[in-house]
Amino acid sequence: KKQGPLWTEHFAQLEAVGFEWALKHGPASRHPSWQQRFEELCEYKEANGHCRVPKKYDKNKQLGYWVPVMRRYHKEPDKKQDPVWKK
Repeated sequence: KKQGPLWTEHFAQLEAVGFEWALKHGPASRHPSWQQRFEELCEYKEANGHCRVPKKYDKNKQLGYWVPVMRRYHKEPDKKQDPVWKK
């Protein structure tokens, strides 16, 4: 399909802000923070020898929140439409 110069400019603007033309599947690809939290969990395990991050983990409150959310989604995978999945 032939695109005019206006569309070419629009496409370039979208690409400049990181727009993805083809969406990948899986939580890590749709939610960059998932990969970040996973890496933080790996660091936590390295330091503590386990993955039982407290819900009120002062050093990383987001990780303390993320771990039980992942457990909940493992237990009830159909809940992934919950807005919390998008954080």
